[in-house]
Amino acid sequence: MTLQIHWSNWLFWGLIASLALVSAESVAQGLGLTRLNLPLILGTAITPNRDRARAFGIALHIVIGWLFSLIYVVAMQFLGGPTWYRGALIGIAHALFICLIGWQALPGIHPRMASETHGPTSTRMLEPPGFMGLNYGISTPVAVFATHAVFGSILGQFYR
Repeated sequence: MTLQIHWSNWLFWGLIASLALVSAESVAQGLGLTRLNLPLILGTAITPNRDRARAFGIALHIVIGWLFSLIYVVAMQFLGGPTWYRGALIGIAHALFICLIGWQALPGIHPRMASETHGPTSTRMLEPPGFMGLNYGISTPVAVFATHAVFGSILGQFYR
């Protein structure tokens, strides 16, 4: 099996999927399904200024999503080619990794996030996500799984 990446399609659909992911996460937060504000979390790793952090975080989340979309494309190639359901399954696997491992590791590497064992300080004021992100609301894992499944579905359906 040869790995063949269609770079222009990946660049376009990876960006579209990333924009959809960030938008869907914003909608989930706006509807009160979760208190998770990933742009704020990402941005405060760069700056303590919360207003600037949101702007930096949105840009950073789009770029990170765009790069992750390449991993999705490669994974779909190895699984037999891009389809919406393969993309969704990869998205669900990605979300599972985020919820089980990523959220647990984040307080240890984020300069402004408290941890489960060491509470807030004057510089570490962000609440840690906790197991499965449940500190941000009971439906946070559902939102994370759904938004990543949408991300993968878009990529799998339209990348060719």
